[in-house]
Amino acid sequence: MGKYKLRHGSIQVRVLALTLLFTLGVSLVIAIGNMRQLTAEWERTTLLNVEYSLQTAATAIRRDIEEVDDLASWCAYDPSMRTYLLTDASSNNQALSMYPTVSAKYSTLRTTPYVQRFVLVNSRGRQMVFGAATTNTVAMTPEMLARIPGYDEAYSGWSCIVQDPMALTSQALDTIPVTRKLTLSGTDREAHICAFISPTLITASLKGFTMPEGGSLLWQMGGRYYSINGNALTEETLPDTPADRLNVDMLDDSTEVYSLSEGHDAQLVVRYPIGVHDLYLIEIIPNGPLQRQIPYLSDSLVISLLAILVLGLLLAFLLHRMIAPPIVALQNRMVKIGNGDFSFDPAIEWNNELGDIGRGINSMSASVTALMDRRLEDEKQKQDLEYRMLQNQINPHFIYNTLNSIKWMATIQHAPGIAEMVTALSRLLKSVSKSNERLVPLYEEFALLNDYFTIQQYRYGGTITLDVSYIEDEKLNHSCLIPRFTLQPLVENAIFHGIEPKGSAGEVTLRVERDTANGDVLIRLTDDGIGMTAEQAAKALQEPGPEEAAAKYRHVGMWNVHKRLQYSFGEAYGLSIESEPGVGTTVTVRLPGPPAQQ
Repeated sequence: MGKYKLRHGSIQVRVLALTLLFTLGVSLVIAIGNMRQLTAEWERTTLLNVEYSLQTAATAIRRDIEEVDDLASWCAYDPSMRTYLLTDASSNNQALSMYPTVSAKYSTLRTTPYVQRFVLVNSRGRQMVFGAATTNTVAMTPEMLARIPGYDEAYSGWSCIVQDPMALTSQALDTIPVTRKLTLSGTDREAHICAFISPTLITASLKGFTMPEGGSLLWQMGGRYYSINGNALTEETLPDTPADRLNVDMLDDSTEVYSLSEGHDAQLVVRYPIGVHDLYLIEIIPNGPLQRQIPYLSDSLVISLLAILVLGLLLAFLLHRMIAPPIVALQNRMVKIGNGDFSFDPAIEWNNELGDIGRGINSMSASVTALMDRRLEDEKQKQDLEYRMLQNQINPHFIYNTLNSIKWMATIQHAPGIAEMVTALSRLLKSVSKSNERLVPLYEEFALLNDYFTIQQYRYGGTITLDVSYIEDEKLNHSCLIPRFTLQPLVENAIFHGIEPKGSAGEVTLRVERDTANGDVLIRLTDDGIGMTAEQAAKALQEPGPEEAAAKYRHVGMWNVHKRLQYSFGEAYGLSIESEPGVGTTVTVRLPGPPAQQ
């Protein structure tokens, strides 16, 4: 008993230590989990708010940009405008007639205040100029026009901010050039549409934009970054531009989230596409607001940790009182069983889970003697089974010897047909019982089929014949494998349900060939019986229902063969049936070809 007290004492120490470690670990996990959850919730809430603000601003900006693009597109595709811009016969009268039309279109735009100047240059160099900056325009010579960014490109715009090239140097303002060149197919005529947009078109939609303290708002255009300060866009370089997008679940899949720097100085970057011209609004979010919340959480976390530790100590004490005494009692009982005492002990059957163990031990003790008695009985039954197995091994030999005696008696009495039938039956029975192999070479299956057909020929008086009409490659007889008893049920169906109902002589032909498409082996069994309809042929390969099975439906054997082929080789193999009423039936067995010789 002393050694059990010592072990019991060590268990108490282990339980106490493990409980304390467990509670301490749980406390740390809870604290870390709360911090991570708080960080994640703050981050997601902030990101969703930022995404919504960027979406709202991007929608307004996109609407204004599309309106400016629509003005250029109208000039490019309106028939009257194209005639004026690209026809060589343009005259002053035509320019005068088009000016009111363009002016009316231009003046109805909501974005007119942001279009500093709008210039149309037709194929003859004639110009129309609109906008607030028309009074501040230098002479528009071909050399000056060529200095406009993208002037000779099919389309260029919303890619950079430059000084207005058409204004006096001292009065030039920042502008966003949008240009389009028109050409007339088959000629060298070209016209130009140039719009100079004030950056305030972008900043005007951001006046009510709110950001957390320390945040900043950027505009990305043409691969460049511009900080947004009031009505000004100032180009700057984004430090440590991230390469990998963070995997954050946002409301819009097109919203991109990146991280700048790491640790305490990490900043989140949210980029939202305007939706046109590869333009983006970017907001950089500092992590300062979260850092300021951490001191307020320290006191509550410390109190939570101390409370969990106290509860852990109480748990360790309760576990000791509930578990240690029953474990000692169970250990003593196991020692008695080890010494051969299998008596019943009700003292270990408590009304709890450990009592279930005690009841199991008592039940085990009570079952040992009965188990030993059953073992003696099992030994006796085993001897009886071995005797019956030896007896069953004698029965097939008795059958083969009896058939052999019948064969010799028929030979002596000059009855060769009986002798041949008995020999074929003997070989059939031996093939059934000699092996448990599922797959056999073709030549073994042909031999079995020949023995079966020999018996049927005598039964029908020689009115049916089996003709092996074609074997593409004799090597297939040895190299191609087939499930045992595949062809016999098919020939049996052909005789009983195809040829016999015809009431006259019949023939079954067999062909073995390869499928040139994939190398599979095809065995075709053809009879000249009564045939069947397409519906009957399809039903032959379906699993028979209870009524059909009870009535021995004519094609139940074909379904069995079809499923065995698929179980052996896969769904691509099995049977297919081609039949025509009054003509006959062809059943094709598809087998996998033998592996190529190395």
